[in-house]
Amino acid sequence: MKARLLRNIVVSATILTHCALSQEEPPAYFGSATEFTGLTGNLYDLKVGSDGDFTDVAPNGSVKYEECYEAIEDLARKGFRQKDLDEYSIGDTTCDFKALAIKYTEASIAPVAFGSPEIKPTGIIIVYKGVVEEAPEEEIRFAGWFDDAMLVLVNDEVVFYTAWREDKTRYKSKEFGNQRAAKIKETGGLTGIGDAYGEYIQLKKGDTLQIVVAEIPGGNIGGTLKVQVKDKHYKDDKHDDPILHPFVAGELSRDDEKVLEESGIEFDLRQIPEFKFSTGAPAPEEE
Repeated sequence: MKARLLRNIVVSATILTHCALSQEEPPAYFGSATEFTGLTGNLYDLKVGSDGDFTDVAPNGSVKYEECYEAIEDLARKGFRQKDLDEYSIGDTTCDFKALAIKYTEASIAPVAFGSPEIKPTGIIIVYKGVVEEAPEEEIRFAGWFDDAMLVLVNDEVVFYTAWREDKTRYKSKEFGNQRAAKIKETGGLTGIGDAYGEYIQLKKGDTLQIVVAEIPGGNIGGTLKVQVKDKHYKDDKHDDPILHPFVAGELSRDDEKVLEESGIEFDLRQIPEFKFSTGAPAPEEE
C-alpha cells in the first residue's frame, strides 16, 4: 500500500545517510524510527508515472538532465500540489524530517530509506510538508546547499532555491529569487560548493512549509539545510562565511548532535531556533 496511506515506518531525514545502509536497528540519530515530527515526506520518481509508464523526463528510461530541472521548477510554480505529485510513482514508506545533514555519499541510500530500493536514484525528488505550530518571533532565512537541488516553500511560494548544475556552478534562478552563492570550499566531503541564502521571512503558526530535495543523475547525494536569525551574531568559518544553525524540526538529542558533528558540516548548535510542525491531522498512535 502506498506511503500516503500508511505510516507504519517512520524514519528521520538524516537516516538517509546512516541508518539506510545498515541491516541493524537504526539508532536514534535524528529521532527514533517511530518519531513523529509533523514534517512528513515522500519520495517521488519523476521518471515513472503513477500508471507505470515512463514520463517525458525519461522517455526511454534514461533521465534527461535539463528536462528534469524543468519538471521540478514547474512543480515549484504550482506549489508542489499533491494532485501533481500523484502523477508520479511514489516510494513505499514515509520519512519524518528532523534535520538535514547528509555527508556526500551514494544516492542509492534515498530510495532505500523510503522503502523502495528497486527505484533507481535518478530523477527523484523528496517532498516534506507540514504546518507550522511554533516558530521564532524573529525573521529568519534559509541557507544551505544540496546536490542536486533543494527548495523551501512557505504557503506554496518558493523562499529558497539552490541547485548544482552539470557544469558545477551555482545555479541562480531569477524567477525564484537571487540567492547568494558562498565561496568555493570543501564542506561535507564535497569540494566546490558553498551555502546559498534566501531572503529573510517571518514564519508564523498556520503557515505551510515544504522542503524539497532532488537527485538527478543518480551518482552521489549530499547537502544540508540551515537557518539564520536576522541580526544575530554568528562566528565565521575559515572562508569568512557565517557558521549557521541547522534547521531542525522538534528538538535535538545528544545522538542527533553527534550525527551533525560527524557530517563534516559546520553548525552552530547553541540556542538552535525552535520549529514545531503538524500535518494538520492527528499524530499516529503508538502501538
